[in-house]
Amino acid sequence: MGAVTGIVLNEVAKRTIASAFDLLVKKYELLDILTFKEKYLEYCEKILEIKTLVSQDKYFHVDEIYIPIDIMQSGTQSRIQVSDLTALDNDRAILIKGLAGQGKSTLLRKLLSNNAKRFNRLPVFYELKNYNGGSLELAISKSLNQFGIKISEYALSKLLSDSNVKIYLDAFDEVKPEFRSELTDEIKRFINSFNCHVICTTRPDTEIDTLSEFITFSVCELTEEQIFGIIRVTASDQEKCDELCGALKRSPLHKKNDSILKSPILVILFCISYNLGEEIPHTLSQFYSNIFDTVFHRHDNIKGKVYRERHWNDNRRIYREVFDCLCFVSLREGLNGFSHEKLVSFVSISLDYINEDNSCAEKAVKELSSITNLIIEDGFNEYRFVHKSIQEFFAASFIISLQHEKKISFYKRCFDDYSFYTTFHNTLFFLEELDYYSYNEYGFIPAAKSFVTLSSQHINNDNYAIPSSIQNIFLDDIHFRAKLNFFNSGKNSGYEIERTNLIFDSAESYPSIFSTVFTFSLQFLKIDLSDKELITIVRSLENTSVSGWCKLSVRTILEYKELPESVALEALKIGIDVIIRKKFNNAVDKLNNRRKSLNSNDHFNF
Repeated sequence: MGAVTGIVLNEVAKRTIASAFDLLVKKYELLDILTFKEKYLEYCEKILEIKTLVSQDKYFHVDEIYIPIDIMQSGTQSRIQVSDLTALDNDRAILIKGLAGQGKSTLLRKLLSNNAKRFNRLPVFYELKNYNGGSLELAISKSLNQFGIKISEYALSKLLSDSNVKIYLDAFDEVKPEFRSELTDEIKRFINSFNCHVICTTRPDTEIDTLSEFITFSVCELTEEQIFGIIRVTASDQEKCDELCGALKRSPLHKKNDSILKSPILVILFCISYNLGEEIPHTLSQFYSNIFDTVFHRHDNIKGKVYRERHWNDNRRIYREVFDCLCFVSLREGLNGFSHEKLVSFVSISLDYINEDNSCAEKAVKELSSITNLIIEDGFNEYRFVHKSIQEFFAASFIISLQHEKKISFYKRCFDDYSFYTTFHNTLFFLEELDYYSYNEYGFIPAAKSFVTLSSQHINNDNYAIPSSIQNIFLDDIHFRAKLNFFNSGKNSGYEIERTNLIFDSAESYPSIFSTVFTFSLQFLKIDLSDKELITIVRSLENTSVSGWCKLSVRTILEYKELPESVALEALKIGIDVIIRKKFNNAVDKLNNRRKSLNSNDHFNF
């Protein structure tokens, strides 16, 4: 879609948004914000324009580069394609979950664009990474003020009470860990307090999963048609498009029904790599490991391998070591974006670590940002990784290079400390492939042995018994919360029930493997309570409630439903089988074979 078409789409969206804005301002007599209408339209226009990894010096309207992708509602197997006509209107709030690089933020902007052009709703877009506590209305008000839209928390609350307003909350997973619990409660209150419709995005397995207020959709892996559609949008011309599509069809990365390029970010990185003549790798980790060298000389190669002077260092290895360390220290602090000063501080730490002069940190920052484009400037004095998965992969690369004792400590803490594990969860995905033996020997195998109190070498499915201690934790420490609200409206009175989903709310008190197994097992736990049943249970437990909320454990629910504990334990057994048993047995065998090989082979005796 050309630039002219993008301008036309913007004008259509502006007219529709302006109409909704005028209607709401008049309806709620918010005359004090009338003068900021033009600023609001500029804000909406800015949200709909995005940069891409391919052309970071140019903005595109989301409709110009968007390729329809599919989402699937939880509990169903039917895919919904998010196209130009998709609004995702519903009586309930919507949560869209997706893995790193699946295009959640672009998808959210596309939904905003669709609503702006066709459905006459006033859109409000808020990046949750900016949330630092307090009411969500105040946080959104402050964000709008930064765009020059001076609107008070009170005036915003008036707008939010209207169903003609739609709120887009982007990337719950990017919220700082210390604010996530508070924000989860805030979003719940927000949804139940206002009439506006809410759509939120997140990575899987975050605290927001507990909210029953959401209808949940998951982003599907790309189909072959979608993969080639992204290549068409990314390629500079038809000849390059045909070349890239042909290369992918011949590549071990891609089979028609099983492509390793499962997300848009991977397709785009594939296009960049192949444009520079890189050999196409066989695995995701190999693919990512080539990215640094690919983008490091990207501009030089495009211009015919012209040498460009480095102002700090000519040694690519040192740049890579600094970048690996930078990714680790920033991830350790839970940051994907940072100020220029903070970035210089991280690079200074990294230079110290590799015994280089840290007085060059400022120059190194300029080089890493301008040459690799893996860290990009995002507004005044703000920088971020082009994608969080880049930060996570190169943090894994850093961990592989650690001294032996440091590496052991890292793996031990990941599997012992739930909070530490959540920080490095996606990095561990890469380490399981790249550092297989250390990952298993010092991390997974000891954690699995402790979890199942194993005395033998293998977990035998025929006679394996779940330890009673694990059974009791699963039955007693997994809860959902419920609360009764009495209403009296004239002739009608009674109780309304609020509830959350089941969650392992003691996760931080146990090693991370508990949460991993339990969370997976809950997918197979098929017990539910009607509102009538819940009201009966909660009324009997009101004396034990906290702020009106009662905790209902799995055991309590089973007892009320007169179901045997085996119903829950069977789900737990599935979780252990899938998450631990097969993986554990394979890892033990591989480590044993490796030890035998090392002990018997003269080449490894010194």
